[in-house]
Amino acid sequence: MYRSVLFIPCANARAMAKAATLVCDALIFDLEDAVGDAERDSALTTLADTLRGAFVAKTILVRIHPQYLNAIHKTLAGLPIGGLVIPKVNDVEDIQGVAHVWPGVPLWAMIETARGVVNLSAIAALPLRGLIAGPNDLRKDLRTRPMDGRADIALALSQIVLHGRARDRVVLDGVYNAFREEAGFMAECEHGRSLGFDGKTLIHPSQIAGAEAAFSPSAAERAWAQAVVNAFDGSAAGVVSVDGEMVERLHLEQAQRILAV
Repeated sequence: MYRSVLFIPCANARAMAKAATLVCDALIFDLEDAVGDAERDSALTTLADTLRGAFVAKTILVRIHPQYLNAIHKTLAGLPIGGLVIPKVNDVEDIQGVAHVWPGVPLWAMIETARGVVNLSAIAALPLRGLIAGPNDLRKDLRTRPMDGRADIALALSQIVLHGRARDRVVLDGVYNAFREEAGFMAECEHGRSLGFDGKTLIHPSQIAGAEAAFSPSAAERAWAQAVVNAFDGSAAGVVSVDGEMVERLHLEQAQRILAV
Protein backbone atom coordinates (compact mmCIF):
# COMPACT_ATOMS: atom_id res chain seq x y z
CA MET A 1 0.00 0.00 0.00
CA TYR A 2 1.05 3.58 -0.66
CA ARG A 3 -1.56 5.48 1.34
CA SER A 4 0.96 7.63 3.19
CA VAL A 5 4.22 8.55 1.45
CA LEU A 6 6.28 11.06 3.40
CA PHE A 7 8.99 13.29 1.94
CA ILE A 8 12.11 13.53 4.13
CA PRO A 9 14.41 16.51 3.33
CA CYS A 10 17.92 15.06 3.35
CA ALA A 11 19.45 18.37 4.50
CA ASN A 12 17.26 18.46 7.62
CA ALA A 13 19.17 16.67 10.38
CA ARG A 14 16.16 16.45 12.69
CA ALA A 15 13.93 14.91 10.02
CA MET A 16 16.64 12.46 9.00
CA ALA A 17 17.12 11.34 12.59
CA LYS A 18 13.40 10.55 12.94
CA ALA A 19 12.97 8.83 9.58
CA ALA A 20 13.71 5.28 10.73
CA THR A 21 10.94 5.32 13.33
CA LEU A 22 8.14 6.86 11.27
CA VAL A 23 5.13 4.60 10.85
CA CYS A 24 3.96 5.19 7.28
CA ASP A 25 3.69 3.17 4.10
CA ALA A 26 6.70 4.72 2.37
CA LEU A 27 9.38 7.38 2.70
CA ILE A 28 10.87 9.52 -0.06
CA PHE A 29 14.29 10.88 0.87
CA ASP A 30 14.52 14.14 -1.04
CA LEU A 31 17.78 15.16 -2.70
CA GLU A 32 16.15 17.64 -5.08
CA ASP A 33 14.19 20.74 -4.06
CA ALA A 34 14.80 20.22 -0.34
CA VAL A 35 18.59 20.43 -0.69
CA GLY A 36 20.53 23.54 -1.61
CA ASP A 37 23.71 23.38 -3.66
CA ALA A 38 25.92 24.12 -0.65
CA GLU A 39 24.27 21.28 1.32
CA ARG A 40 24.34 18.65 -1.41
CA ASP A 41 27.50 16.71 -0.52
CA SER A 42 26.74 16.52 3.19
CA ALA A 43 23.09 15.59 2.55
CA LEU A 44 24.14 12.74 0.27
CA THR A 45 26.61 11.44 2.84
CA THR A 46 23.98 11.62 5.58
CA LEU A 47 21.50 9.75 3.40
CA ALA A 48 23.99 6.98 2.70
CA ASP A 49 24.59 6.52 6.43
CA THR A 50 20.84 6.58 7.13
CA LEU A 51 20.05 3.97 4.48
CA ARG A 52 22.31 1.46 6.21
CA GLY A 53 19.86 1.31 9.12
CA ALA A 54 16.46 -0.33 9.55
CA PHE A 55 13.11 1.39 8.93
CA VAL A 56 9.56 0.93 10.10
CA ALA A 57 8.25 2.11 6.73
CA LYS A 58 7.92 -0.74 4.25
CA THR A 59 9.23 1.11 1.19
CA ILE A 60 12.20 3.47 0.95
CA LEU A 61 12.48 5.73 -2.09
CA VAL A 62 14.95 8.47 -3.04
CA ARG A 63 14.05 11.54 -5.07
CA ILE A 64 17.13 12.29 -7.09
CA HIS A 65 18.45 15.47 -8.64
CA PRO A 66 19.04 14.52 -12.30
CA GLN A 67 22.00 16.89 -12.65
CA TYR A 68 23.83 14.98 -9.91
CA LEU A 69 22.74 11.49 -10.96
CA ASN A 70 26.27 10.09 -11.32
CA ALA A 71 27.36 11.34 -7.90
CA ILE A 72 24.19 9.96 -6.30
CA HIS A 73 24.71 6.59 -7.97
CA LYS A 74 28.34 6.46 -6.88
CA THR A 75 27.41 7.11 -3.24
CA LEU A 76 24.20 5.08 -2.94
CA ALA A 77 24.75 2.12 -5.28
CA GLY A 78 24.40 -1.13 -3.37
CA LEU A 79 22.39 0.36 -0.52
CA PRO A 80 18.82 -0.87 0.15
CA ILE A 81 16.68 1.48 -1.96
CA GLY A 82 13.19 0.48 -3.05
CA GLY A 83 13.06 2.89 -5.94
CA LEU A 84 14.11 6.23 -7.41
CA VAL A 85 11.76 9.18 -7.84
CA ILE A 86 12.55 11.28 -10.91
CA PRO A 87 11.34 14.88 -10.59
CA LYS A 88 9.85 17.04 -13.33
CA VAL A 89 9.63 14.32 -15.95
CA ASN A 90 8.85 15.93 -19.30
CA ASP A 91 9.30 12.98 -21.67
CA VAL A 92 10.58 9.42 -21.93
CA GLU A 93 14.21 10.55 -22.25
CA ASP A 94 14.14 11.78 -18.64
CA ILE A 95 13.30 8.24 -17.53
CA GLN A 96 15.61 6.44 -19.90
CA GLY A 97 18.62 8.47 -18.78
CA VAL A 98 18.15 7.38 -15.17
CA ALA A 99 17.42 3.77 -16.13
CA HIS A 100 20.68 3.66 -18.10
CA VAL A 101 22.77 4.79 -15.12
CA TRP A 102 20.82 2.79 -12.54
CA PRO A 103 19.40 -0.35 -14.22
CA GLY A 104 17.15 -2.70 -12.31
CA VAL A 105 15.93 -0.16 -9.73
CA PRO A 106 12.16 0.59 -9.75
CA LEU A 107 11.48 4.08 -11.09
CA TRP A 108 8.76 6.59 -10.26
CA ALA A 109 7.97 9.60 -12.45
CA MET A 110 6.85 12.90 -10.95
CA ILE A 111 4.46 14.69 -13.29
CA GLU A 112 4.94 18.37 -12.54
CA THR A 113 4.93 20.14 -15.90
CA ALA A 114 2.63 20.75 -18.84
CA ARG A 115 4.94 18.72 -21.06
CA GLY A 116 4.83 15.85 -18.61
CA VAL A 117 1.04 15.80 -18.68
CA VAL A 118 0.92 16.01 -22.48
CA ASN A 119 3.41 13.13 -22.80
CA LEU A 120 1.79 10.91 -20.16
CA SER A 121 0.81 8.20 -22.61
CA ALA A 122 4.43 7.56 -23.60
CA ILE A 123 5.79 8.08 -20.06
CA ALA A 124 3.35 5.68 -18.40
CA ALA A 125 4.09 3.05 -21.06
CA LEU A 126 7.65 2.73 -19.74
CA PRO A 127 8.24 0.03 -17.07
CA LEU A 128 7.66 2.39 -14.14
CA ARG A 129 6.46 1.50 -10.65
CA GLY A 130 4.30 4.59 -10.42
CA LEU A 131 3.37 8.18 -11.18
CA ILE A 132 3.38 11.01 -8.64
CA ALA A 133 1.55 14.30 -9.06
CA GLY A 134 3.48 17.49 -8.33
CA PRO A 135 0.79 20.16 -7.83
CA ASN A 136 3.08 23.02 -6.79
CA ASP A 137 5.20 22.86 -9.92
CA LEU A 138 2.15 22.10 -12.05
CA ARG A 139 0.54 25.35 -10.94
CA LYS A 140 3.75 27.22 -11.61
CA ASP A 141 4.12 25.77 -15.09
CA LEU A 142 0.44 26.14 -16.01
CA ARG A 143 0.31 29.64 -14.45
CA THR A 144 -2.93 28.86 -12.66
CA ARG A 145 -4.43 30.38 -9.55
CA PRO A 146 -5.42 27.90 -6.82
CA MET A 147 -9.16 27.21 -6.97
CA ASP A 148 -11.58 25.40 -4.68
CA GLY A 149 -11.48 21.67 -5.20
CA ARG A 150 -8.23 22.08 -7.15
CA ALA A 151 -10.31 22.90 -10.21
CA ASP A 152 -7.32 24.69 -11.74
CA ILE A 153 -5.31 21.44 -12.00
CA ALA A 154 -8.10 18.83 -11.88
CA LEU A 155 -7.67 17.94 -15.54
CA ALA A 156 -3.95 17.31 -15.09
CA LEU A 157 -4.55 15.23 -11.96
CA SER A 158 -7.18 13.13 -13.72
CA GLN A 159 -4.81 12.54 -16.63
CA ILE A 160 -2.20 11.17 -14.24
CA VAL A 161 -4.74 8.72 -12.83
CA LEU A 162 -6.09 7.82 -16.27
CA HIS A 163 -2.73 6.96 -17.82
CA GLY A 164 -1.46 5.33 -14.64
CA ARG A 165 -4.46 3.02 -14.43
CA ALA A 166 -4.23 2.19 -18.14
CA ARG A 167 -0.71 0.85 -17.49
CA ASP A 168 -1.39 -0.63 -14.04
CA ARG A 169 0.89 1.84 -12.25
CA VAL A 170 0.62 3.11 -8.68
CA VAL A 171 -0.66 6.70 -8.73
CA LEU A 172 0.04 9.11 -5.87
CA ASP A 173 -1.56 12.48 -5.22
CA GLY A 174 0.65 15.48 -4.50
CA VAL A 175 1.47 17.24 -1.24
CA TYR A 176 -0.71 19.61 0.75
CA ASN A 177 1.48 22.47 1.94
CA ALA A 178 -0.49 23.83 4.89
CA PHE A 179 0.21 20.88 7.18
CA ARG A 180 -1.45 22.53 10.20
CA GLU A 181 -4.79 22.90 8.37
CA GLU A 182 -6.28 19.51 9.12
CA ALA A 183 -9.71 20.17 7.59
CA GLY A 184 -8.23 21.36 4.30
CA PHE A 185 -5.82 18.45 4.22
CA MET A 186 -8.54 15.88 4.81
CA ALA A 187 -10.75 17.47 2.15
CA GLU A 188 -7.89 17.21 -0.34
CA CYS A 189 -7.27 13.58 0.65
CA GLU A 190 -10.92 12.77 -0.02
CA HIS A 191 -10.72 14.59 -3.34
CA GLY A 192 -7.64 12.62 -4.32
CA ARG A 193 -9.20 9.34 -3.39
CA SER A 194 -12.34 10.22 -5.33
CA LEU A 195 -10.18 10.93 -8.39
CA GLY A 196 -8.70 7.44 -8.07
CA PHE A 197 -5.29 8.00 -6.46
CA ASP A 198 -3.84 5.18 -4.34
CA GLY A 199 -2.42 7.50 -1.71
CA LYS A 200 -0.89 10.88 -1.02
CA THR A 201 2.59 12.30 -0.70
CA LEU A 202 3.11 14.20 2.55
CA ILE A 203 5.40 16.88 3.95
CA HIS A 204 4.91 16.36 7.68
CA PRO A 205 4.48 13.32 9.97
CA SER A 206 1.28 14.85 11.38
CA GLN A 207 -0.38 14.10 8.03
CA ILE A 208 0.28 10.34 8.10
CA ALA A 209 -2.75 9.23 10.11
CA GLY A 210 -5.18 11.33 8.09
CA ALA A 211 -3.86 10.08 4.77
CA GLU A 212 -4.05 6.45 5.85
CA ALA A 213 -7.61 6.90 7.07
CA ALA A 214 -8.70 8.62 3.86
CA PHE A 215 -7.11 6.08 1.53
CA SER A 216 -8.27 3.02 3.48
CA PRO A 217 -11.75 1.51 3.05
CA SER A 218 -14.28 2.80 5.55
CA ALA A 219 -16.31 0.48 7.77
CA ALA A 220 -19.32 1.01 5.49
CA GLU A 221 -17.28 0.15 2.39
CA ARG A 222 -15.95 -3.00 4.02
CA ALA A 223 -19.46 -4.04 5.06
CA TRP A 224 -20.73 -3.53 1.51
CA ALA A 225 -17.78 -5.48 0.09
CA GLN A 226 -18.33 -8.39 2.46
CA ALA A 227 -22.03 -8.47 1.59
CA VAL A 228 -21.20 -8.60 -2.13
CA VAL A 229 -18.68 -11.41 -1.65
CA ASN A 230 -21.19 -13.35 0.44
CA ALA A 231 -23.93 -12.87 -2.15
CA PHE A 232 -21.79 -14.32 -4.94
CA ASP A 233 -20.39 -17.17 -2.83
CA GLY A 234 -21.39 -20.41 -4.53
CA SER A 235 -23.49 -18.58 -7.10
CA ALA A 236 -22.93 -18.74 -10.85
CA ALA A 237 -25.28 -15.82 -11.45
CA GLY A 238 -24.04 -12.76 -13.28
CA VAL A 239 -26.23 -10.43 -11.22
CA VAL A 240 -27.36 -10.71 -7.60
CA SER A 241 -29.27 -8.49 -5.18
CA VAL A 242 -27.46 -6.94 -2.21
CA ASP A 243 -29.54 -4.80 0.16
CA GLY A 244 -31.97 -3.96 -2.60
CA GLU A 245 -29.24 -3.09 -5.13
CA MET A 246 -28.52 -5.08 -8.27
CA VAL A 247 -24.84 -6.01 -8.20
CA GLU A 248 -22.85 -7.44 -11.12
CA ARG A 249 -19.68 -9.51 -11.13
CA LEU A 250 -17.63 -6.39 -11.85
CA HIS A 251 -18.69 -5.26 -8.37
CA LEU A 252 -17.38 -8.55 -6.98
CA GLU A 253 -13.91 -7.62 -8.22
CA GLN A 254 -14.24 -4.22 -6.57
CA ALA A 255 -15.38 -5.85 -3.32
CA GLN A 256 -12.49 -8.31 -3.30
CA ARG A 257 -10.06 -5.42 -3.83
CA ILE A 258 -11.53 -3.54 -0.86
CA LEU A 259 -11.28 -6.56 1.45
CA ALA A 260 -7.69 -7.19 0.40
CA VAL A 261 -6.54 -3.82 1.82
